[in-house]
Amino acid sequence: MFTVSNVIRNKGGKYMHYGRLSGGTLKLGDTVLSSYDKDRRAGIARAHSATHMLQSALREVLGDHVHQAGSLVQDDVLRFDFTNMTAVSKEDLAKIETLVNRYILSGSDVVTDIMSLEDARKSGATALFGEKYGSTVRVVKMGDFSAELCGGTHLSNTAKAGSFHILSEASVASGVRRIEAVTGMKSVAQLQEASDLLSSVSAMFKAAPSDLPDRINAQAAEIRELKKVIEQYKAKESSGNAGSYLEKAKTIGSLHVTSAKLQDTDASALRALGDVLRDKDKAVVALLASVNGDKISYLCVCGAEAVAAGIKAGDVIRHVTAITNGKGGGKPDSAMGGGSDLSRLDESLAALDTFVSSKL
Repeated sequence: MFTVSNVIRNKGGKYMHYGRLSGGTLKLGDTVLSSYDKDRRAGIARAHSATHMLQSALREVLGDHVHQAGSLVQDDVLRFDFTNMTAVSKEDLAKIETLVNRYILSGSDVVTDIMSLEDARKSGATALFGEKYGSTVRVVKMGDFSAELCGGTHLSNTAKAGSFHILSEASVASGVRRIEAVTGMKSVAQLQEASDLLSSVSAMFKAAPSDLPDRINAQAAEIRELKKVIEQYKAKESSGNAGSYLEKAKTIGSLHVTSAKLQDTDASALRALGDVLRDKDKAVVALLASVNGDKISYLCVCGAEAVAAGIKAGDVIRHVTAITNGKGGGKPDSAMGGGSDLSRLDESLAALDTFVSSKL
């Protein structure tokens, strides 16, 4: 048995079959019996005919500037590249998908004719730009909405495509967009998957599908309120901790210098604590570091008197983060940064005193 995986027309006009011999022998002069996978061929025909309908729908919805820039048809799967300068909106994609399905449901016969290239062009058949055609061509016509020069396998009637569903639309090059879609049973499978997902979400929210938008919006509003409450508690906690950090501060010149290491404290909590420290003590220079996994987050705040004395939070952050292979920056009174070398975290915090002393 010889399984064909590809067919290519050579320079001499002969069709070369490439594949693998999985059993028996072949020699010149042998008579062979060919057969093909009917189910796979039917899937390719569905995708190919749907590609023609898709191009017609694109031109009707987007305009006559749309031209084919490439395509791929597989078993109930298609990819179509076309010229268009901007992304296709969700509304237009919905119109295109609906229009293709209307073409399918029209039950139009798919008719093929062999004619001269000149007659084909006069009839209005769409040709692939830049493609070289012979003196005679094959025109594939579907109803009154599609007529293209094509030599591929097609359905006998548009209704046999079953259904058409667009999976995605994206850019592949400047001025070229790509649509990926499915037909036949793969389209049915996509719809079933979407239906199952919708049912799961409905069960999760204990609501009918039609009530999901309102239920999700209500849940999102509740989450936002809970976050506000959490932030308020964090702010109160920070206010309570601020006193202990200020009590431990060292006096360098006229400034109060303090540093602290925290665990699993996010950026918003760091800022809240820093704001409290800066508001409580105009002479404070505070450096806070939080360890989250293998990353270090730094915050430095400087009170008004510290800034006036020449100590700027951005300078502090750039100095200490460099010690732990990080970087950062910000305003004179508040700055943030990050680091990655946990083994030098204590060293970076200890560097604050020396840095402040060197600036006074």
